[in-house]
Amino acid sequence: MPEYKWRPIEDLPEELYSFSDQDLRTLEEEWRTVREKTSDEVLEKILTEIKREWAIETGKIEGLYTLSKGITETLIQYGISAKLIPQESTNLGPIQLTELLKDQQEVIEGLMDYVAKQKPLTLHYIRQMHQVFTRHQDTTEAVTEDGKQVNIQLIKGDWKKWPNNPLQDDKTIHEYCTPEQVPNEMEHLMELHQKHVAEGVSAEAEAAFLHHRFTQIHPFQDGNGRIARALASLIFLREGDFPFVVQDEERKNYIDALEVADQGDLMDLIDFMVEKQKELLYKALREAQNINLNKQLLDVERDINYLAKELKVQKLQIEKANNNLSLWKEIVQEIVMQFRGTIKNVGLSDNSLIEKIRTESVLVNAGSSISQEIGRITTYDIYIKLPNQKTAQILKLFFNKRDDGDYELYARFWSKEKDKNTLQISANVDRRIADLQFRKWFQKEFNRLIQEWRNI
Repeated sequence: MPEYKWRPIEDLPEELYSFSDQDLRTLEEEWRTVREKTSDEVLEKILTEIKREWAIETGKIEGLYTLSKGITETLIQYGISAKLIPQESTNLGPIQLTELLKDQQEVIEGLMDYVAKQKPLTLHYIRQMHQVFTRHQDTTEAVTEDGKQVNIQLIKGDWKKWPNNPLQDDKTIHEYCTPEQVPNEMEHLMELHQKHVAEGVSAEAEAAFLHHRFTQIHPFQDGNGRIARALASLIFLREGDFPFVVQDEERKNYIDALEVADQGDLMDLIDFMVEKQKELLYKALREAQNINLNKQLLDVERDINYLAKELKVQKLQIEKANNNLSLWKEIVQEIVMQFRGTIKNVGLSDNSLIEKIRTESVLVNAGSSISQEIGRITTYDIYIKLPNQKTAQILKLFFNKRDDGDYELYARFWSKEKDKNTLQISANVDRRIADLQFRKWFQKEFNRLIQEWRNI
């Protein structure tokens, strides 16, 4: 690790006051839409598992305890209980471990309640969180003035009385705020935070700022990492997002991002937090869709969401367009096969329902001013024929190039009589966004075909 000398905390860089990750905004809006249509029971199940994961992982990453991946998953799914923890799966006794986990679970539950009541963040609440976190942790290590490490009683809910600068592997010291300066630095941190709230700083920028500046101060004798992740979680929860969960296997990337922030650049930490939120939003969207899938099978409705990332070069656009068109073809096959399985069970059809798939490879050039070939896109005509229909419905999956050079993907049902409703999206979207939007569109259009077929 690079050597770090403590310095008073600084405000958020000016350019980050207006920073906002648009892909995250897209997923947040989609989650809000799905959340309104999802039962309270399903929402509670999703959130409960995320809270349990947060409670378990926030201590694992600090090295408070070890816990096998399999038992971690069991506790997330079934709840935190000593009965579910074999002795060989952890370095602590199951009862002692359960006490720590339940303390951490109480913190995340408290955060949810605190946010629901729309209370402003205060130093008093931060100290209260520390008391809960350390309820079953009585001692910690400190460094004396002559550099010796000693074991001391842990002060719960109050600022540190001893330096807590860690000795790194290369024998250098990573300096945090001195005990004497902690009160002033923490007051300054709260002032900056309230300023950011008033000026509408995005959740991802403020969460990274608050987390990093808090760790720079390191105001408690121990438990600072857990508090920092709790503060970041509070910011995201206020925006209707999820807690900031860092899994033990992500520790290196997490620490690396914090070290870059120590050098004055918060973007790696912001990106890390954004990616974690996207993962949870996507996971929540998928779980909501999976839980409701059986109930919605006859309507052929599924909700799937994938993350969005902007492409910067045309070759990657072509690759993404190919992947998305191929994905659409697979989704068509998947959903049609689900419907086939449903009607086959009652003896209506033994046919595949997809008569044939015709493919065509289209050459793509970089543009009128550049004749260099940059790739080929494969487009599809999928012939779907429901039982006893005379002719197949043709689903065309293809692309086009706009005047500005960007590519767009299209999906359209075609017949001799007329063109049906068309889906049109940018080829520049992430594969997962393309998945979500196409599933919605195709479920609606395929359901229309089914209804027309049922009315014959």
